Amino acid sequence: MVTHTVRIGFAGLYFSNFQAGEYGIFRRSLEVLVSLSGSLDFTLVPCPEPVENRQDAEAACRDLAAAGVDFLLLQASSLMLGDIIEPFGEVCSRIGFWVVPEPTLEGELPLNSLTGFNMGVSILRKKHPDRPVKWFYGPPETDAGFRERLEVTLRGIRTLRNLQDRKIGIMHDVVPTFINLTYDRRALKEHLGVEVVSIPLDRLFTEFRDSAGGSGDAAAIEGEMRRIAREIRVPDAEVTRSAGISGAILTVAREEGLDALALRCWPEFQDVLLTAPCASVSYLNDHGLITSCEGDLPGALSMLAASFLSGEAPTMNDPVALDTERDLVQMWHCGPGPASWADESGQTLDWHHTLNRRRAEGEAKAGLSSDIAFRKGAVTLLHISSDGASLFVMEGDVVEGPAPPYPGSGGWMGNLRSGGVPVRAVDFLESIVLYGFEHHYPVMRGHHEAAVREFASWAGIEVLDVRRAESCLQRIDGPPGGIREDV
Repeated sequence: MVTHTVRIGFAGLYFSNFQAGEYGIFRRSLEVLVSLSGSLDFTLVPCPEPVENRQDAEAACRDLAAAGVDFLLLQASSLMLGDIIEPFGEVCSRIGFWVVPEPTLEGELPLNSLTGFNMGVSILRKKHPDRPVKWFYGPPETDAGFRERLEVTLRGIRTLRNLQDRKIGIMHDVVPTFINLTYDRRALKEHLGVEVVSIPLDRLFTEFRDSAGGSGDAAAIEGEMRRIAREIRVPDAEVTRSAGISGAILTVAREEGLDALALRCWPEFQDVLLTAPCASVSYLNDHGLITSCEGDLPGALSMLAASFLSGEAPTMNDPVALDTERDLVQMWHCGPGPASWADESGQTLDWHHTLNRRRAEGEAKAGLSSDIAFRKGAVTLLHISSDGASLFVMEGDVVEGPAPPYPGSGGWMGNLRSGGVPVRAVDFLESIVLYGFEHHYPVMRGHHEAAVREFASWAGIEVLDVRRAESCLQRIDGPPGGIREDV
């Protein structure tokens, strides 16, 4: 999947009555940004000289606009005159403003950068009241705080830009009765630039049959599935069938140009192919095609965003058990977990536990599950609403639970936090009931809440904070998105 490299425009604004030139503020800052562009992976589009007057500002803005930038970093190299600010507001809707500390606190005021910043931000916000502006603070050589804020900015904007113009397929609808998983394709296009395309399941089944049980790289996929699995407890034919399904899905995805897929995994797979595609979903997520199950389109969108944020395969879960004494939540699903999420026990390919749980002794079994216990470590839960207008984010860690996770794919999530504030397990319950979240929760490896919030801010998406549980009934205006038909 081709990803977008963020292009950052940079301009130093100054007034020659102050000493930005004598201290080399712009030149030194530019050298540092050039270095950071390599380590933080962005393309720098700088104005070659600092800007002092309106004429130079307009010329610089024409060059920046022609080059195209995703983010514009303006530096108050010193105090500047207010009329040079306005043209920069037309170049890019995402702007940061950099305050430079005074090089000395004695004698005459050298730069007056803080006042320049204040004036510049005020002019931008009055001219464009709906646009946010992000502040930065640090010397030309920058410090850890500056770098951290810039890195978070890059990750948030990179995620937003990477989502734009992506294509997510739904095959072919939400599973029966899961009516809370509906979505609004027009709103998703409007808010995030994501296109949703519908693909009939029959097309996948036809591809599977016409290729005698798989297409393209099915044999190579089967070899990879066998290599990755620590243990296989099913007949060879089940692994072959799952590999064939993976190959058929990849063929359809390539033909449609899909970046992600919401797969309706029951009941047709059981009726037509006598299987469950969980192990196929596991493989696909680990090998580049983000795939949600049960026809969950917002889940696929959330997983796609999570993959851009973390650079790793995400997984989709339900919250299925609580340990309220230790504030743990078991995140689990019936068997689509990527093998890359497995702890030291590795992945086991086994009969699908949910599909076979009521079968009588001796009755033929069907379906393949990716059985894993999540490895310990940092994780972030990300849930984007069905219309793309809001999201929910919570950080934590996969920890040792009171018992192993249920058979399938799962793990216990503890050390819960939202907005830097500790969260109790019952607070998660309170948030579910107040916001009416859809019941799937994509999770990614690592702590990425700051980048998620950055992405949401630039995208104009509301972040729904965890609500503290009380003994009384609490109310809000209503759940985001609502129940609707696919429109």
